[in-house]
Amino acid sequence: MKCPKCSYVRRMGETAPEWQCPSCGIAYAKADAAVSGDRYVQRPAGSGGTWIGKVLVVVFIAAIGWALVHGTRQGASPARQGDFANAGIVMYSLTTCGYCNQKRAQLHEKGIPFVEYFIDREPERQRELFEKLIASGYRGGGIGTPTFEVNGTMLPNNPSLDTIIKHL
Repeated sequence: MKCPKCSYVRRMGETAPEWQCPSCGIAYAKADAAVSGDRYVQRPAGSGGTWIGKVLVVVFIAAIGWALVHGTRQGASPARQGDFANAGIVMYSLTTCGYCNQKRAQLHEKGIPFVEYFIDREPERQRELFEKLIASGYRGGGIGTPTFEVNGTMLPNNPSLDTIIKHL
């Protein structure tokens, strides 16, 4: 794919997400909008930090906002450990997230197996998470953590334990 902004031609094996130019970092859709005269306004070069840093800031702000508005959720239905023997749960977390710690403890308490990835320590998992969210049609702003993938269904913004169990 050729970037409409900088004309960089994407090569095989690029590490940037498919929707983003590996050279200038712009989302192809935004660059297309700028070229076609849509409402996208391009910022001058050097006017911000890296895109990963910006994404992390948005994630942190969204997590704090979510926590202030919704607090923690209680009252998940009790489950037997054997009910979740083949659970397909992936939890995307931040190492500093209190809600991630709470959800991890709830899953352990119910005996629900899961795989956890820390997106602030594993950039490849962060890219994986955002690609999965985009592929699933999620078009929200920032996302809160923890975010789950349960049997192929994306559940962003610290879903309740009941919601996670419903998708098993």
